[in-house]
Amino acid sequence: MESPQSRSHRLEDSGHDRVVRVGQVDRIWSDFYHHALTAPWSTFFWGSLLVYVVVNLIFALLYMCDGGGVRGAQPGSFADFFFFSVQTLSTVGYGGMVPVSRTANLIATVEVLGGMMINALATGLIFARFSRPRARVMFSNKALVLAENGQMHLDIRIANCRRSPILSVDVEFALARLIHMPSGRVVRQFDPLPLQQSHVPVLRFACTPTHVINTQSPLHGLTEADLSAQEAEIIVSLTGTDEASGQTVFARSAYGFDRMLYNHRFVDIINAGPDGRITVDYTRFDHTESPQDANAVRAEYLSDQPD
Repeated sequence: MESPQSRSHRLEDSGHDRVVRVGQVDRIWSDFYHHALTAPWSTFFWGSLLVYVVVNLIFALLYMCDGGGVRGAQPGSFADFFFFSVQTLSTVGYGGMVPVSRTANLIATVEVLGGMMINALATGLIFARFSRPRARVMFSNKALVLAENGQMHLDIRIANCRRSPILSVDVEFALARLIHMPSGRVVRQFDPLPLQQSHVPVLRFACTPTHVINTQSPLHGLTEADLSAQEAEIIVSLTGTDEASGQTVFARSAYGFDRMLYNHRFVDIINAGPDGRITVDYTRFDHTESPQDANAVRAEYLSDQPD
């Protein structure tokens, strides 16, 4: 039977929406700004529309309580009071319907004040959602482990999908796994995986950070069965500065043991044409090949060349 620690471990690769937090209530009103900022656009739009309609419905009912308080509205017409509320909330005021009683004017005063606050909040949230820095970075579907030139190494391909480069890029690999302590406790341990080149001055197209699996590597001596038993994941994080906006951008991904491919390497996606133009073929971004296949293609190419 799968342990509770095992079921709750796959955080990075599976996503946080599948995590059940016991003893912690995530109330939307306790962190409204964060929820509004991180919600999907569809949820944000329909949620905003629902709030807008509900607020106008409440004020329409209040106006109906003072039936003759709004001149120009038909008595008992809920639609007229609703649309008068919409005009008041947005401070449009076409003039067709006007509050005349003291009660209606008091309700309209409260609604105008609330409308100004709602409009300011909505404007700030929409601007924050559009201006939030995001890195359009692709991570390869698989993490590759390959023995080449007498060394084992772990490769993960990263690509920048924007035309503007990312400056001063720092990439970090870490091995996350469950460790059974002598006391019987299970803890999640993070071991850094040093890279051959962790800092990239300019990420214009793509790069393949490499971790050498030597005797100092936390991956040294671990088999696929060991990684599976420890619920191991390779966590990849990227930090850089977007040249166009000057803002710091972040990106991350994770690879469970089932997303590792052995004895393969990535195919080339960057080619220089005879006119000096560089072609980046993102359709081959996740394509891999075994060294034997690459050697066979190279041998066939050389055999076709004239002596």
